[in-house]
Amino acid sequence: MNLSDLLQLGAVDSTLTGTVLILALAALGLAIGVISGIFGVSGGFLMTPMLAVLFGIDYTLAVGSGLCCFVGTSASGFVRHRRLGNVAAKTALYLATGSVIGVLLGDVLLDAMKIHFGDPYFTPVMHALNVVLLLTAAWLVQRRPAASHDGKHLLQRLPLGPSVDLQPNLRHFSASGLAAIGLFVGLLSGVLGTGGGVLIVPILIAVVGLTPHRAVGTSLGVILPTAIIGVAKKGLGDGKVSLVIAMSLLIGSTVGVQVGAFICQRLHAGRLRRYFVALVLISAAMVATELVGELIR
Repeated sequence: MNLSDLLQLGAVDSTLTGTVLILALAALGLAIGVISGIFGVSGGFLMTPMLAVLFGIDYTLAVGSGLCCFVGTSASGFVRHRRLGNVAAKTALYLATGSVIGVLLGDVLLDAMKIHFGDPYFTPVMHALNVVLLLTAAWLVQRRPAASHDGKHLLQRLPLGPSVDLQPNLRHFSASGLAAIGLFVGLLSGVLGTGGGVLIVPILIAVVGLTPHRAVGTSLGVILPTAIIGVAKKGLGDGKVSLVIAMSLLIGSTVGVQVGAFICQRLHAGRLRRYFVALVLISAAMVATELVGELIR
């Protein structure tokens, strides 16, 4: 399905058309790539609501096209982090097992929501869910993990087997707990199109005990198979993916992430956290404003 077909079908409700629309999408990808490079998190939690709010793209198409873009961005990032030894393979495997199932269930849930709420209410509901996700992301990034009194992480204390050793210094973790976390992240990916990195990274640090660098690399090892399966379901099965939108975003984000990484080296970590939270809150305010507009129309 090309961009002209999408416009005719009403999947893209935008005053921009043709090459201008493609350039605008690439600019959005560039901005989100810069954000990802600076703050070290996937920009998926921003991409889907911005596609809906700024371009009027139907949420089902925005979710699928965003996931398609993540396949490219997460693949390049995963290869780089694996070479640096930043991927905890066993942790990624257990999380991805749940996440792959979750993204399939999430896609089914998204279809059910669209049928249940219908045209007048589906978009406001999605706006509301994205506001909640954005506020949760801001909270997770700004908070500092609480210290464990017994030296054990949450999934080591969870009495739910089987128990697995993730690394020599990370022993007796609940495999079921890891898969459940992956299932939740996958559901979010299927429903909201978020790559999940902004949620997985703090979870891996606080709940599993990985270092920040290994948490980022491991999260990419979860996001990549989740995005591939999600795109296969949404694109091949249901036609919810536009390669034109996805490639426009990918071209911009590929350049942007390099720019963001360059900027990141020149900013203090504490300042990075404050800037990120401010950016997410501004984005949440934009989506909330659009939500109010939808409700009063």
